[in-house]
Amino acid sequence: MSDMVFRLGKKKYRVDSGWAEGVAQYIKNVSAVSYNEEYIYVLQRSDPFMLVLTTEGELVDRWHDEAVRDAHYLEVSPDGEVYVVERDRHRVLVFNKQGELLRTMGGETEPGDVGEPFNHPSDIAFSKEGDIFVADGYGNAHVHHFNDAGDLLNTWGGLGTEQGRFMTPHAILVDQTERVLVTDRENNRVQIFSRDGSYLKELNNVFHPMDICEDDEGFIYVTDQVPSLHVFNTAGGFIGRCRTLGTFGHGITVDAQGDIYIAEMLPDGLTKLTGL
Repeated sequence: MSDMVFRLGKKKYRVDSGWAEGVAQYIKNVSAVSYNEEYIYVLQRSDPFMLVLTTEGELVDRWHDEAVRDAHYLEVSPDGEVYVVERDRHRVLVFNKQGELLRTMGGETEPGDVGEPFNHPSDIAFSKEGDIFVADGYGNAHVHHFNDAGDLLNTWGGLGTEQGRFMTPHAILVDQTERVLVTDRENNRVQIFSRDGSYLKELNNVFHPMDICEDDEGFIYVTDQVPSLHVFNTAGGFIGRCRTLGTFGHGITVDAQGDIYIAEMLPDGLTKLTGL
């Protein structure tokens, strides 16, 4: 445990860069981290492409698949399936909890045309009912809304700087009030939409925002390339920020106890901020 203490608003955290020291030998090109009320999932652009850990840092499982080469972000669906967004193969892979591939969305040799899924997708999120929202991403600059059966319902966005458009919709979140939040990286903002894609508002004062998540109390966490971690309340009010320990925190999640996990890039690392 480190002796460093960080503050985010009224809360203080102890920095634990070594919380998963037992898996350090497997960490390479880490990309994302997610929590599903039981385990911490760590996504990588290497083999193994997934590490499954307890919140204490104990390794539970490793997933291997040579076909998974450019895993960008992941999310666990309401029914427990693990969705992995593979950016440069233009697809979403769906696994069960044992790491077995169940199905795919998109096609690696058929990138979508403008406004069509998928063209270098970046992230995925779910509504409470299981509707799917994909940030599509590096090539398309759109958001796609699917039902839980994978049928496309709506698409919005497009390349640009205006409200409702994106440069790089890098990460996406559906919050507890069913708003859709998108980190619009090169436009230095987080745009907030209704489920039907209507623009509502945005969060500013972030520099190239990377990932976004929400805790059980409704607080919103955003990492950026300062590098820093920002926290906002449900109304979008700024709570506080601290720095991250890599060049930037590419991934972030918060567990049921309110502890924060950051997937650090350059150098690779998994940082845990434990609440005091």
